[in-house]
Order: sequence, then C-alpha cells, then structure tokens
Amino acid sequence: SQFKVYNSPCVSARIFAAMSSVMPDEEFEPLLPLFSSLVNSEIISLQSKDEFRDVYFFKKKVCFSGFDYSSTVPAVDSISGSQMDLNSNIDALREVLREAQLVPRPMYYMGSAIQCLEEMSEHDNTSDACSKAMVGYFPSCRLDKAIKHYLAELRDIQSYLVSRDKINQTSQQSVSSSNHTGVRYRLGDFIGRSVRFHLRQLLNSIPEDIVDLDVQDCEERWGRAVADWSISSLFNFSLEKIDEFYAAHSAIFEDEQLTTPQFFTSHGSTCVLSVPRKEIKYIGNSVLEELQGDINEARAFLYGLRACRFVSELLQWPGIAEHIASVGGWEPIESVTSIFNELQLHKCVDNAHYVLLRNVDELKETLKKVVERCEESEDACEASIRKLRKKFLPRKRETSFCFKGTPVYAVRMSLQCELEEHFPAVVEYSAEI
Repeated sequence: SQFKVYNSPCVSARIFAAMSSVMPDEEFEPLLPLFSSLVNSEIISLQSKDEFRDVYFFKKKVCFSGFDYSSTVPAVDSISGSQMDLNSNIDALREVLREAQLVPRPMYYMGSAIQCLEEMSEHDNTSDACSKAMVGYFPSCRLDKAIKHYLAELRDIQSYLVSRDKINQTSQQSVSSSNHTGVRYRLGDFIGRSVRFHLRQLLNSIPEDIVDLDVQDCEERWGRAVADWSISSLFNFSLEKIDEFYAAHSAIFEDEQLTTPQFFTSHGSTCVLSVPRKEIKYIGNSVLEELQGDINEARAFLYGLRACRFVSELLQWPGIAEHIASVGGWEPIESVTSIFNELQLHKCVDNAHYVLLRNVDELKETLKKVVERCEESEDACEASIRKLRKKFLPRKRETSFCFKGTPVYAVRMSLQCELEEHFPAVVEYSAEI
C-alpha cells in the first residue's frame, strides 16, 4: 500500500496478514487485490483531510473506527471543501467492489477466506496477537469485533457477487446487504450523504425571486419546508416517489406507444361508483376491500405522477438551470450516482432512488414526456376519487361512516388522505405588497 500501514492503527492489515499465514498461497493470492483495497479504504477512513497521508486515531475510548468506515468525516454545509473526505471514501469503497468483481470463483475463494475468519474468530489468541501488532493502544476485544466485522463483510461481498451473476442471467433482484456495516451499505450511505449535501448546495441556494412554491394543497410539512426554503428536502422526497412510481409503472417511462393504466375498473369499484349513495352502507365488506385496493393503487399512481410534475417543472423553470450551473452544476451528483449503475447497487441498497440523477438532462426530458402521456389517466383517476369522496362523506346523524375499524371508515379515511398527497405548485415569484 502507498500508505504507512505498519506505522498506522490499521486493523485490516493485521487481520489479513494473520490470514495469509494460515491460508494456502494458492487460495490467498487471488484475494490479495481485494484485501489491499480494503486496507486502503480503512486508511482513508481514518485519514484527515487536513493531514495528507497522516492517520489520526483516538486512543482508549474509541467511538469510531476505520475498519467499519464510521470514522469518515461527514460533509458540513457551512465548511467549504468538507465533502472531500466523503468523496475520497466513496472512491475507495468503489474500488473495493471493483476488485471484488474480479475475484475468480467467488464461492470457492471467498468461501476459503470466510472459513479462515470463522476459525480465527473462535480463538482469543488470534485477536491478542493482532492487538500486540497494532501501533498504540488497541484492545484485543476491539480486534475480536473487527474480525467478526470482516467475517460478515466477506459473506456480504460473496452474496453480492453470486447474486450479481444471477441477475446477469435472470431478472431476479439482488440480495440486500445483510448488515449495516458492510462495503455495500457504507458506499450506498456515503453516496446518499454526498448527493444530499450537493442538493442542499444547489437547490436551497436558489434565489427566492426566481421561483415561488405554492403549498396551498399540500400537507403541513411541505409548508414548513418552503417557509425554510428547504427545496432539497422536497426534491429528495419527490425522487423517492418517482422511484416507486417507476418500479410500479416502468413501461410508462420506456414505451411511448403504451396505453396508460386505467383505474377503478374492478367489480368492487364499478359497483360502488354505480350505486346510489344511500345504498353504500349495504355493500358487503369484500366489495369494499376490493375498492380499497383500487384506491391504494390510484393514490400511488397520482402521488408518483405529481412528483414527476413537480421535479419536471422545477428543473425546467426559467433561471433554475443558470443558477445551478453557477454554483457547480449537476456533475458532482451525476458522477457519484452513476456508481449505482456501474456496480448494480441500486438494486440492493438504501438511497437507490438517487440513481435517477445519473443523467439529469435525460431525467428532465423523461419526466416531461411521462407527465404529458399520463394526463388523461390522471384526470380520470382524480374524477373517480372525487366522486367516491363525495359518496363516502358522512352527513348529519349518519354514523355508519364513522365507526373506526370498519371497511367503510377505512375507505373514507383513505380518500381523505389523498387530499394532502400533493407537491407544491411551481409558480412565478410575486413580491408581497
């Protein structure tokens, strides 16, 4: 390694050195590039951005560690350049997974390493020996924890490699990271942190005289977000809903000739929509439960489509593109989110919705087409919901609609909740008089 491994508190180097003395050379050598990248990533996590190649370590009561990347310094909005540590760790962890993909026969070679760590974790003298090889204070109990960490880490990487090969042959989804300390989890987490940092820099700095956001039809939290001019939180939530919308209706994004979905076509929906209001209280529970399913499906469609509209209108609003370009542009976000695609992480980690930002210009065009394509379905869906809401609105002394726990009450509350499932309207700025 280019770093001074022997003079730094690098746990992984000691553990892998112990493994090399136990494993046969022909089983250890194919894993050496992967182990080297893990050592490098630990060093970078411990490394301070202000002290080039100089590792820092807090003695005795250690709260953060390099081996699980928890010692990485987070980006702070008010400190210029504070994202550099995060970016360095993202590059290092990406290199770990790149090297992992080059491991031949992962079931065999990774399996041998896993078996070795299992045996090491069962013997206290291993952690004692590694602890004595460390620079400075490093108790054996923490070495034992580190050995167990790398045991879980290698199992997760093996699972990632095997499931990736299956994905390349079938359409099945990748296995999620089994714990919250592995490379996949940390890389996805760091990418999410980096994206959120840059979104705050780009969007929360938009001058208020360029655009305004009307929150009249929104839930209360978006009113507070707009009052604080936290556009990035709105944008982030919108991306989550767009990602869910894409998962449920991917064909709408990919096939311009496809007929958009129709809603409230089941027997339960047609029955309720066609009967007089006074007869609703006599409708059976099975019919109402079927209607409830249709309402849930329609709400998810509308929420996702409204998120598409909000993001599309915001990004295409006059002056927004110029402002974003003036404060750094989308490139930092596009470069880190492209890692999701490169390593197929968007199928198995949190923050997967950020994969939508790998090409923002393409996203803007796609969302614009989706919104235009779905206008008729949206209008019909909203009209049906308005009609149903009117039917289920209780009148004076009409208690049958008000008993909690009944299917009628569940339908009524679901229809009422839809009223707040809107995003702020992007409107022209108007100075208050």
